[in-house]
Amino acid sequence: LSFTFALNGKTTLSTGVTRDHGRDSAVVDINHATPSEGGIGWRADLRAGDQQNGGQAELDYLGRYGRIATGVNALGDSRFAYADLSGALVYMEGHVFAARQIDNAFALVSTDGIGGVPVKLENRPIGTTDANGLLLVTPLNAYQNNQVAIDPMQLPADTRIDRVRALATPGDRSGALVRFGITPIRAASIVLVDAANDPLPLGSEVLVSGKAGEPALVGFDGVVYLDTLDEHNLLDVETKSGKCPVRLYFHRSGDGIPQLGPLVCRSEQP
Repeated sequence: LSFTFALNGKTTLSTGVTRDHGRDSAVVDINHATPSEGGIGWRADLRAGDQQNGGQAELDYLGRYGRIATGVNALGDSRFAYADLSGALVYMEGHVFAARQIDNAFALVSTDGIGGVPVKLENRPIGTTDANGLLLVTPLNAYQNNQVAIDPMQLPADTRIDRVRALATPGDRSGALVRFGITPIRAASIVLVDAANDPLPLGSEVLVSGKAGEPALVGFDGVVYLDTLDEHNLLDVETKSGKCPVRLYFHRSGDGIPQLGPLVCRSEQP
């Protein structure tokens, strides 16, 4: 005869009595499950009957790099203590990673050297990339599509992102490399004015000389956003009244997108 009570979402209390061929025994057990995302769990039980009096206590810790369990057991004339450590070491892309024990599959996420980027596995936060822009993600389901994503809102503003989601399909107890192409760029908001110090007309087109692509459009107050800048730049500006060049020197100072100018665009027409 046994009873089990749920004390809360992770803790249960069980108690029971047994009679077998005239021998009686009783047990009380309380268990706090170790959180799957990591943390501390514990368990304790007491037993009595048929000269098997005693009990056991165990403490369990699940961390990012493995599991540690330690405990003591006293039952009848037997007394002992024990400890157990489990985890995994993975060598991939020239780096060694410590992880929990890998029983299925894993993926190595790369953000091209940018650290501190949050990573999600199936929309669940799983960790952040290290100083090398790498994060080992476990566990994945082998031979199935596992969705891995990054949070672009945590990236510096002056970066270009190839993608924010990807599917990883590794084999059993093997890994897949998931690279999110993240490229640092030189970007700036530039205020352009004419010789009279008035903002250039709305809709004027701006190209960085020597760069391919569609021209950027001048917005309100003569502001244009460009993200293909070098240290020294020549801007080719075309307005309704003609063309005019602008020379721009870009110097990075701090994080974020700087605003430069006002820069004078002097018409080439007499």
